[in-house]
Amino acid sequence: MGKMAQNIFSQNSGDSLVVRAITFRANPRIKRVVFICTPHRGSDMASGGPGRFAISLITLPATLAATMKDSLTSADLVQLTGSSKRLPNSVWGLKPSNPGLPVINSAPISVPYHSIIGDRGKGDSPNSTDGVVAYWSSHLDGAKSELIVPGPHGSCALPQTIAELDRILELHLKTVSR
Repeated sequence: MGKMAQNIFSQNSGDSLVVRAITFRANPRIKRVVFICTPHRGSDMASGGPGRFAISLITLPATLAATMKDSLTSADLVQLTGSSKRLPNSVWGLKPSNPGLPVINSAPISVPYHSIIGDRGKGDSPNSTDGVVAYWSSHLDGAKSELIVPGPHGSCALPQTIAELDRILELHLKTVSR
């Protein structure tokens, strides 16, 4: 567990909203995972102009915002977002500086996992990007397989991605007991 994770868990009780929000409980029915263009460590785009613009446009539903404001203290917000005035949202959560990302990424993945990563032509790894998520954010050590496909962030529809998903599913079918 990283230092930030240790700090968050040591500063909060086990039933605090912050701890419950960042504690992952694996579903025992999940036996294999495939990540496609996944920003495990965030995306620089969330920090740049388009991200700032998107963050300014996002408004949470009133009931959700009210519940969050009632449930989270200023200290909770600082731990989650780095600011006592900012409520978490989907784009802000993708900033590489989000203090929650190291906490989330410190949880071990207990099933076999695979990565399919897009590359818009910057030369595979480690300098590749799908235009939204860079290789450094998508790559996970310990993956059973990693395939870099020649495409953008929407690479899930590429024939290479579909073929790799077929291969992984066939592999999985061979390993499950019948």
